[in-house]
Amino acid sequence: MPQMSIFKVLHTTIRFSRTTIFLLLDEQQQRLLALQGREQVPSVPLQATAAQGAVSAEPLTSDFLASVLHALGGVLEEIAIDTLPNEHLSARLHLRDQRGLHSVNANLNDALRLAHPEQSRISVSEEVLARRAVSLADYGATEQESLAEISRRAEQDPDTLRPPAREPLNLDFSNGLRGWHFHRDPTYGSYALDPHTTLTGKTSLAITLHKPFTHGSPGVLFYTGFLAEQYRGQRVRLSAYVKIEQMHQPALELHASWPTGKISPITGTAASASCLTRSHIVPHAGDSSWTRHEMVIDVPAQARSISFELGTYEQGKLWLDGIEFVIVGRSVPLTGTILYPPPSQPLNLDFSNGLEYWEMEGSSPRHYELGIETTVTASAYLKSIVEAPVGSCILRQKLSLENYRGKVVRLTASLKTLDVVSHAKLFIGSFAGSGEDYVEQALTGTTSWISSTLDWHVPAEEDMGFIIFGVSLQGPGQLWIRDVHLQTVEVS
Repeated sequence: MPQMSIFKVLHTTIRFSRTTIFLLLDEQQQRLLALQGREQVPSVPLQATAAQGAVSAEPLTSDFLASVLHALGGVLEEIAIDTLPNEHLSARLHLRDQRGLHSVNANLNDALRLAHPEQSRISVSEEVLARRAVSLADYGATEQESLAEISRRAEQDPDTLRPPAREPLNLDFSNGLRGWHFHRDPTYGSYALDPHTTLTGKTSLAITLHKPFTHGSPGVLFYTGFLAEQYRGQRVRLSAYVKIEQMHQPALELHASWPTGKISPITGTAASASCLTRSHIVPHAGDSSWTRHEMVIDVPAQARSISFELGTYEQGKLWLDGIEFVIVGRSVPLTGTILYPPPSQPLNLDFSNGLEYWEMEGSSPRHYELGIETTVTASAYLKSIVEAPVGSCILRQKLSLENYRGKVVRLTASLKTLDVVSHAKLFIGSFAGSGEDYVEQALTGTTSWISSTLDWHVPAEEDMGFIIFGVSLQGPGQLWIRDVHLQTVEVS
């Protein structure tokens, strides 16, 4: 196994967590490996006061291990880093004392913390280096420039120090879970390859969700991604088949991302921008127990990487199989593109590009249908498709506050309703604001086309929110919207 040494140890905050970054350099100083560990902060009892005098901090695990090792007259000769079947990294300590050589498994974070002050040898498997190491030559003209740039990136976002694939790999799980990451705590869910329940006759991925997820992102499964270079300027389609048990169909998302050169004020890491699309369910002639999901998007010229994820808040069981990523022609319709961060100006207000840049949200989106009608003028509609729909369905756009702080924004649109039992609404307000930071107009029953106007004063001090506008439908019925306009106005 190739030998490496710890070039630098960084302490930073990533996604609100204190994190230690170990930068390992190979003997030829050509490849670098960035490994993350949790920050271990010595704990001090809260009741300690100045009057009680100094309080001894509790030792770190690595400090304790070093003390025991030295007390036994031993030395840490080497740690060996390899990969486990689930793609997590493992560490094995090779210790020598008066009785000879011993080999024990250890937490990677503790092993690296122990190896650093002991200046022990570190060996890393070629498999780990092939998947995770980067070449210094890609980050600068000289070794000094490369190491400085790598250190800067490691502090901002160490995930950028990974060698991305140039094309999608292991979509059929033939190499286990390489490239796939399960993002739920074991108390919420588990996953396993399933050779028995399959659509293609190969292995599927089975995910069991033990209980509903009530906080945070709905993301369950993430695919690491690959370089977008050969797909830039082209239309691509990701398709996948999902089989469910005691739950609704999950949502799949396809992302094309690129760096912005800025630092996120929320995470403190390098900020990125992306365009994404969510899956549409399409009919297929195969096994009716499997549902086909499709995502179609145009890859921007500036895109750096492509990735996708599967998410749900529900409990139940699902299987994923038959995943395919291909370039398609322009005749294949897009499945709705959403920009993040949101643009500073509204897009596709006349629905001439279908539902591009419009989002569908709601507590029970599968109780409603969203679509476009093209007669004389294109209009979008929301329609309940079950007898007693739960919750509401929202069609909306988000805008950056950049051009609107302290101004009055006027939203105008024409609305039509059919048999609306509860209410249909036109609204505009602040995504991050309280319940009072919006204005709306509600309709019920059946109406012909009605022109509606809403004026909203954007708070001058708002920093983190968005402008959000659109329509919502709650309960049985149907709502149409067209002739949408958004502009700033002078109000005396």
